[in-house]
Formats: sequence, structure tokens, C-alpha cells
Amino acid sequence: MYFSGMILSAKQQYSIVILPPKEGIDYVADLKNQLNKKIGWYNSRNAKAHVTICEFTADIDELEDVISDLREIASCEKPHHLVFDGVDSYANGAVYLKPNLQTKVPLTQLMVRVQKNLGVTNQYKSKSPHMSIGRKMNEENVEIALNMFADAKLEFNCANLVLRKFNPKIKQYDIFLEDFDFLGLPCKEEAQQSLF
Repeated sequence: MYFSGMILSAKQQYSIVILPPKEGIDYVADLKNQLNKKIGWYNSRNAKAHVTICEFTADIDELEDVISDLREIASCEKPHHLVFDGVDSYANGAVYLKPNLQTKVPLTQLMVRVQKNLGVTNQYKSKSPHMSIGRKMNEENVEIALNMFADAKLEFNCANLVLRKFNPKIKQYDIFLEDFDFLGLPCKEEAQQSLF
């Protein structure tokens, strides 16, 4: 779109997530396939396994700042071993793999640090870490899923953040960048504090 000889960049939708490795993505896809065979199609059926930290919109210039912020944020983090043990549900009909307590507390803290330090004002912030299996299901299907997956368990090492971009053609997010590695470096604030 042109305006006074300048190109206006449209805002796109992005999300910052934690992705399990391929084995974990395949494991959750298998759970979704089992549920699909039992109850038929449902929301989130085709979404790949992930833990959402936040979602936001940005144009190309804003995105450059977000990428720079994310690299800085991730470089201060240390890798985490995450354990999702069993399933639970939300009142809105979502069923999800739930983190155990040793995972939930540090993962929630990580999510808050990312949300707080990201220079984005229009973000949807996920409040509680979870890995969705299905969404917007009726009570009967929620019960079926909770019973089917009571013993579900997924463990993996989380050593980076992933930036995804929404693909309107398939109505899913695609991986955009995934090189936001957890390096365990001192953060700028910590480095400044240690000087005094």
C-alpha cells in the first residue's frame, strides 16, 4: 500500500513460544489423533505442540526491535528441564498437558520475564504455562479427554525460545525464527548492579 510515496508495512501476528523437540511434537500429535478418532474434529486439532508465552502484532520495523529484545532476554536465561505430567482442563473447554510443580514455577517466572522485558505494548500474555491438546470442547468431550490422557507425560530440555508468524492460509502459526538460545549470561541490569 502506498501513501505519499512511502510503503506502509502492514502489521502481522506473531507468537513467542517454547517448542518441545520433534519427539515431543510427535507425541502430542499422537494424543490429538487418538482424541480425534474418539470424538471427531475439535479446536486445536491441527496445532503443533507448544507453550505460548505471548502473542502480538508488529510491522517490519517493530519486529526488528522484538527480535533484538528476544535475543537479549534469551541470552540471560539458563536451559530448563520441563516435565508435563497428566492433563487438566480450563472452564472454557480447553484440555491441556499440565506442568508439574517443579516445572510450573520456573516456567511461569520465565514467561513473566519475557513478557515484561519485551518491548511490545499490544501483547496477549499467557498467564499459566500449559500445552493444549484441544480447545472449546463440550463437557462430555473434556471428560473423555481427561480420562484418556490421565497418564500422559512429556519431558524435554528447553534451551531456546521460538518466534512464530501466523499463516492466514492454514490458520496456524509457522516457525519464523528459533535461534533465541538460553546462554546463561548475566543480564544488563545484573551486570550494572554488580559494578556497585
